[in-house]
Amino acid sequence: MKNILFAIATLFTLTLVSCRKEPVTVFPDYDKNWLAMEDNPNDPTIHANFQFYKETGIPVFVNDTIGSQTRVDVFGKTYTYYEVLSLSYSLGGLQSGPPPMVQSFTYCNKADVPTALAFLRAEIMPIIAGKIHVPSILLVENMSTNAFGTYAYKGLNTVAVAQISKIQAMSQTTKADYKAAILRAILTNTVLDNKYADILDKFYAVSRKFVSGRDAYGLNSFYLTSTYIVGLPAGTPFTFQAIGFLGPDARITSSSPISTWLDVCMYIEAASVNTDAQFKQKYAAYPNILTKYGYIRQILTDIGIK
Repeated sequence: MKNILFAIATLFTLTLVSCRKEPVTVFPDYDKNWLAMEDNPNDPTIHANFQFYKETGIPVFVNDTIGSQTRVDVFGKTYTYYEVLSLSYSLGGLQSGPPPMVQSFTYCNKADVPTALAFLRAEIMPIIAGKIHVPSILLVENMSTNAFGTYAYKGLNTVAVAQISKIQAMSQTTKADYKAAILRAILTNTVLDNKYADILDKFYAVSRKFVSGRDAYGLNSFYLTSTYIVGLPAGTPFTFQAIGFLGPDARITSSSPISTWLDVCMYIEAASVNTDAQFKQKYAAYPNILTKYGYIRQILTDIGIK
């Protein structure tokens, strides 16, 4: 009898345990796609940016903090996580020299956003649509960088486009420079892809073959002498342009571009601001510049940039 009662009690206990619900752990969406824009019809700026996003697939922001989320740390305490667009990184494969960086920027006036969106639609999207992935665009007002001027900068997950309040009053010449800077920021990573490594090696070799005992990149102007520069036609002045550089490094003006990536950037921007005929006429006296330009044009053409 005792054994029967014990068996019944055990079965009853097991039944209670099996009916009890297990606690469900709900994990926050830490893998949220922060760049997927959400509309807000009550905010004209967000709504206009969302319309651009729907048309192009490119999210546009006016604040580098694009979202927040309540999270729990390893000690069980809650805190607020803020997702911030990164401007601390520019180009893959950075080889040498001080890294490019945004030194400062200021937020734009929302009233200037429609003009910026109209410029992007008219001047940039027809060139890159369907060819280049742009993770996002951050519209800002004033911006200072140590390598790429004040118009545009490619960060880790965004392209910063500055000076938007000045677009409407820009001359055609300034607009061409502005457009070229934005295209340079958008195109550089694609041009530097490993797919084009062989072409880029030929591009770098154009300048390197004229420098003896040193690398052509990061070459101080002190070494622009017959001791170090070899192979130029007789009577050719020893200049950075003569060995194929468009100019000195943007950060160290007494040196050739410190890194190969900056050399590429300078050529992309120059190719974007000039027509093919204009570029060839402008640099007609520098055959090595024209040779390097040909390699950049070869890559851009393969990408689909005409």
